[in-house]
Amino acid sequence: MKPKLPIGKILIKKNRISSKQLDDALQRQQKHGGKIASNLMDMGLAGEEDLLMALGEQMGVPAIDLSRSIIPLEALDLVPAQVAEESVVLPVKVEANRVVLAMGNPDDQQTIDEIKFITGKKVDPYVTLEAKLKNVLREAYALRDRDRSVGFYRGERSAGTDMEKHPNGYLAILSEHLPEVEVVPDEEGINLEIVPEEQEYLELEIIPDDSPTDLRIKSHTVLVVDDEPNIVSLLEKALTTENFKVLKAYRGLEALQVVKVDQPNLVILDAMLPEIHGFEICRKIKSSKRFGHIPVIMISAIYRGWRFAEDVKKLYGADDYFEKPFRIVPLMRRVQELLDIGPLKVENEINPQAAQISYNKGVSLYKAKNYLDAEIALKEACEHDPFNPNIHFALANAMLANNKIFDAIREYEQTIELKPDLFLPLKSLAILYQKKGFKNKAIEMWERALRCSPQESARQEVRKYLLQLL
Repeated sequence: MKPKLPIGKILIKKNRISSKQLDDALQRQQKHGGKIASNLMDMGLAGEEDLLMALGEQMGVPAIDLSRSIIPLEALDLVPAQVAEESVVLPVKVEANRVVLAMGNPDDQQTIDEIKFITGKKVDPYVTLEAKLKNVLREAYALRDRDRSVGFYRGERSAGTDMEKHPNGYLAILSEHLPEVEVVPDEEGINLEIVPEEQEYLELEIIPDDSPTDLRIKSHTVLVVDDEPNIVSLLEKALTTENFKVLKAYRGLEALQVVKVDQPNLVILDAMLPEIHGFEICRKIKSSKRFGHIPVIMISAIYRGWRFAEDVKKLYGADDYFEKPFRIVPLMRRVQELLDIGPLKVENEINPQAAQISYNKGVSLYKAKNYLDAEIALKEACEHDPFNPNIHFALANAMLANNKIFDAIREYEQTIELKPDLFLPLKSLAILYQKKGFKNKAIEMWERALRCSPQESARQEVRKYLLQLL
């Protein structure tokens, strides 16, 4: 990764400050601390807008001027006030599939991952001045708690903004850098009261593999996954014209099942889907030994730019990426190219019983309290069968025992993505969310756990926790 240019040098390069002014600010920073941007503003050497533009260029993400923004108070409900103050972040806009997060340090991947897990949404980090952000988040949360009926927090310079044109709030964005794609979260060691030894295990179900040993003997089959029926119909018509067999799916779980059972030769996959994001589906497919050979073309109307396309290929393993609205001829040409170079190789065939063997080994190691080796064995089982909820659940338990909290949450989430009515992973998620202070998310998980509690004693326990929260 190219090193970031210091903000002072960016301002000098743009003729916003002189070298002498930067030296004065650095001397003040040495005496009084704080960030160089705040010192430049406090000394009157640089304006807020110039500093924000430089921050956006330095960090490679959009910069937001909070003093000119109008933020809906309901957006604050997504992140508890305590978490917002500790992490110095502020949710400024919430959409169906994403949340815009104002941050003093958009490189704080741990906080981004936590908000992503809690909300189930893609997190777009926007940079702003940290000192300003601390003041605004305190004022905004206080306003929400004092008088929610006002609806919005208004920055001090937003008075002239026409709310009729912006009924859902207004964000003063000063740069248009594309936020980077989220990455796998880091570990964090937290002492939790979930006792791994008390976790039960589910019986592992292995679906017999009756597929041909070489997919090249079959006619080419393409799976089209999109929640927009018109897009599916368009692609189906184009593909059938070229003599491809077409399978269709409109939701994330449905797509995973089709991949597992029908093993298509290629997948055209929308990025934004109900239940499971297309990015996660792509990652599951491409990281699997059984299905990793299947080419995946991702499509999206939201994420744009060739840099983003390259990130999708690198981080999730996608073979190509097309922006909507796409041209059908280049897309069909790419399908043909990928099918010509991507037939299944016999050496990639995996005996499905290998998942059972690795799973049994992992569970035995776990019961022997050898959690590190248990995690390794269960990860191997996931490679053999990435769509089995029982394996993900066992892996989550091992990760939790190893204090890999974020990884454990991810695996518990994947468990209930694949099988939404499993009590034990829902209970574990509820406890983790509750301990992290995310009350609403904990309530959601306890309510789901209550609906699928296996016996009356479990239901009573869940009701007790719900009453405490409510």
